[in-house]
Amino acid sequence: MMVINFHEHPRDGVGEQNARLGIDRMVLLGARDTNDLVCDMAEQEPARYIPFYRADVNDIPKSCDELRRYATERGARGVKFQPLSQYCFPNDRKLYPFYEMCQKLGLIMLFHAGVVAFPDHRVRFGNPVFVDDVAWDFPDLKIVIAHLGGNYSFEALVICSNHPNVFMDTAYLHFFCDRSLPRVEPIDVIKRAVEFSGAEKVLFGSERVEPRLIIESDLPPEAKELILCGNARRLLDEL
Repeated sequence: MMVINFHEHPRDGVGEQNARLGIDRMVLLGARDTNDLVCDMAEQEPARYIPFYRADVNDIPKSCDELRRYATERGARGVKFQPLSQYCFPNDRKLYPFYEMCQKLGLIMLFHAGVVAFPDHRVRFGNPVFVDDVAWDFPDLKIVIAHLGGNYSFEALVICSNHPNVFMDTAYLHFFCDRSLPRVEPIDVIKRAVEFSGAEKVLFGSERVEPRLIIESDLPPEAKELILCGNARRLLDEL
């Protein structure tokens, strides 16, 4: 079974590290200083890497023009949005022209969700509840909520259940599960997402989450295939 990691960052040896885990392909999430890097990596190894662009939320007209170029000339398939460090809620109206562009180009919007401990992050932006407005206002926009919502998994499950084009990825679940009260296991969070939102809404993402977590679970074989590969291929229009 092919395994697609829908949540990865460019770093030294990332391809080899993923290959050791049995991961065949990965979405590389760009930052403002790595947009060209992730596209370069995808051009060099298109069978392995899928590039996502990172926008400058302080200059949306410029970002719209830049995104069009990255999508049409450099193969970007989506956009990573990090509210905690970009200090902007997803439903800020200034972002709407950018979403219109993404919807028109058929690109995927991936939103970080959950509180994480980095020096430049402001935790008030971590709740994915604001993604709900975006999904209502742009029903054809393909949206991924990262980390199964992080510490906001309830909100993420409800949003995914309400909107046919909203999905979740499993990346970095150990971080959030280790800090939850009571503590839960990553596979339990994944199984809860499958139960309430459906296996067709869950994308495998790594950041310490290994494919064997899914493979060795008691999830039905068809659910495993959807999570590890099928949903990503459908979302990327590769079926």
